[in-house]
Amino acid sequence: MSYAGTYRVMTGSVIVYFENEIKFATYGKNRPEQIARWLLTDLCRKAESRKRKAANK
Repeated sequence: MSYAGTYRVMTGSVIVYFENEIKFATYGKNRPEQIARWLLTDLCRKAESRKRKAANK
């Protein structure tokens, strides 16, 4: 699945923006691009879950 979002790399942290959500994490020894991909996937799944729950009500 493909998701569209943006991310910024700050000193030791990655900030990911998707729709109206923002999430950040430190990246340590991992590549910041990989951490950004994980965070984006997490945000997208969270948004999809909310949409499914809203549709079921």
